[in-house]
Amino acid sequence: MAFALTIAKLEEAMRQPGCPVCRISRAAAERGIDAFLWENVNDIPTRQPIIDAYGFCGEHTRLLVAIEMSNSGPVLGVNIIYEHLGRLVSGELKRASWSQKVGGWLRRAASRSLLTPKKRCPACVTVEETARNQLAVLFEELEAEHEAMSSAYRGSDGLCLDHLRQGLEGFAGQYPRGAAWLVEETTLRLERQSECMREYIRKNNWEYRAEKITPEEAAAWRKTLTFFTGLPGERFTFTKEEF
Repeated sequence: MAFALTIAKLEEAMRQPGCPVCRISRAAAERGIDAFLWENVNDIPTRQPIIDAYGFCGEHTRLLVAIEMSNSGPVLGVNIIYEHLGRLVSGELKRASWSQKVGGWLRRAASRSLLTPKKRCPACVTVEETARNQLAVLFEELEAEHEAMSSAYRGSDGLCLDHLRQGLEGFAGQYPRGAAWLVEETTLRLERQSECMREYIRKNNWEYRAEKITPEEAAAWRKTLTFFTGLPGERFTFTKEEF
């Protein structure tokens, strides 16, 4: 049985643009990184999973920096984590170099384990665990045919492709009615959007230039990209992010 607060949080996310599970999962990663920076950056056992993963992934490293810079200015936590990691990698490379001088079998042994992370990015793990919990709640509520949840879902941008796939793989067997409802709803959405996009394409043909493109036709491509990426439609602009 899902907690009322969890259900309310999911319904609230559905009132925001983009995939609601992506939104909640990202927020969980932000809270985890923020709490770590404020409370545990100097605690070695707490920091160990980050060290075992050779740091956060690229996306969550950027999030780490953004959170620390927006909260405090000096990137002290970033320096503490990545100085430790730089020293660790340097030591591993030195030991591997020494092994190469000793013999071929040591070289092969070193190459198999050299710089192989013991764990995954902790923020990615948080995102995946949060997503799974939210999907379980969604499928359970739809299975029980709770009108509040189905109504909120219809008014939302819906699940992205990745989270729809994960939900169906993980919960269709346990919640078959909920899964069937989501499949039907997604199918209808995509068909409506495809029809609008075909009209958008047709009306951009010179022959049909006099026909006005409707707001729904103009927005359909953004909704479809939201399904494939989870991102809010407003994120798709002319702005290019530099490497």
